[in-house]
Amino acid sequence: MADARKRPTRGFTLIELAVVMVIIGILISFILVAAQGGIRRAEERATQSLLLKLDTGLAERIEAFLSMPAEPTAAHEAMANVYLSTAGSAPFVQGPQRALVIAQFDMMRAEFPDVFAVVPAGSGGYAADAYPLNFAAQQYPNGGGNLNYLLPLGTAAPGTGINGASYAAAAGVYKNLGYLPKGYDTVDNDGDGWVDEYGEGVDGTNSAIVTQRLASHQHKTARSEMLYAILVEGQGPLGSVFAADEFTDKEVRDTDGDGLPEFIDAWGEPLQFYRWPILFHSDLQKGYFAGPTGGPYNGPIEAREQDPLDPNQQLVAPAWWSSGTNLGPGTYASSDPISGGAVAFQTHFHVLVEPLSSGGPSATQSFWSRGTTASSFPERRAYFSKFLIVSPGVDQLLGIAQLPSPLPSTATAGDLIIENQAAQATLNRGAAPYLAPLTDAANNAITTQLQEAGLDDVTNHSILSAGGGVQ
Repeated sequence: MADARKRPTRGFTLIELAVVMVIIGILISFILVAAQGGIRRAEERATQSLLLKLDTGLAERIEAFLSMPAEPTAAHEAMANVYLSTAGSAPFVQGPQRALVIAQFDMMRAEFPDVFAVVPAGSGGYAADAYPLNFAAQQYPNGGGNLNYLLPLGTAAPGTGINGASYAAAAGVYKNLGYLPKGYDTVDNDGDGWVDEYGEGVDGTNSAIVTQRLASHQHKTARSEMLYAILVEGQGPLGSVFAADEFTDKEVRDTDGDGLPEFIDAWGEPLQFYRWPILFHSDLQKGYFAGPTGGPYNGPIEAREQDPLDPNQQLVAPAWWSSGTNLGPGTYASSDPISGGAVAFQTHFHVLVEPLSSGGPSATQSFWSRGTTASSFPERRAYFSKFLIVSPGVDQLLGIAQLPSPLPSTATAGDLIIENQAAQATLNRGAAPYLAPLTDAANNAITTQLQEAGLDDVTNHSILSAGGGVQ
């Protein structure tokens, strides 16, 4: 018994301690991974919650907009006519229903601009009657005679808007840029025929801050800033949907220091807003997508999409859409196979063709138009699209082609209109009228990168069920 009491107590060996430490390390790593996963899920839920809130607000505003009547102008009517002889001249067949559709597109574009670019100032700064922002507007008409950017298309000053946005829609942006109240009240205060121009909104008291903010603007924030201006700073008959205090500083921030608040995701990146994302592929819309049959549809039987702003398919009627039957209007030359009227529509709004058809009429039964030959117009397409609000996700890489930020000096309104269509493919396009993404190896690589980057994008399309018309 005495010998047993004197025996030394055995401790842990170094190997045993090392094994215990490894086990503890593995358990800690599991805990950290689980915690990080929980944090990411919480960030995704917070972003989804914001997207759903904005989706609901924008849908309510669009519903109110749809109750407003559209009134076609002479420009809409000229674009809608079917010209039977020399382009732009008599005889022609009028298209009053089509003119009404085009007028509604024009009005929706004005009330829901989705992007803007800063117009370079002259050597002496902006002229008193200038507008320093362009909301992706092309001149009308396209070449020759009375060139202007007034809205609605073809109207005389002061119109209801300029540079692609109504005065009311643009007001929220100009307000946050630091304009004086007379510069964003949608009234021609000085009686010079221009509404909310630079001279009304800027004088010696605020020119320095406005100039600094315009110089600070970054393109990647424009879409989020525009959405904020529409929903929170809304002026005019549609008003605002939300008050600024309904959002926290984790949801709204000015990330580029231009004075314009932006909706941001849980990772601090600005959300992106697209009014007509017709080439974006999701569960809600076909977009730009080559299915198993070589086109967006799986054959002639599959139901085709319909444009909710054009329920009677006025914009894809062969007699108007085809260059073989419609020669006008005169200032917009036809681009085989589509007419000058369709070219005019594409110039100001979005494409009316199937980009995948640019290689010829093969596999046409998988396109929107079910024909089997070139004479069956396989190139035409009516697009369904729901507005898109998207976060680049945890990797902060957007899976949609976007112009660089800051915008290069060579960027044009036409570039913005292509970007507005939200393709998950390179911005580089082939010749009109298809405007199809180029298919060379270098651009295929860019498209592949965009598609990979988009795998973790969070969008209102991915958190909503199908339906919703133009919403």
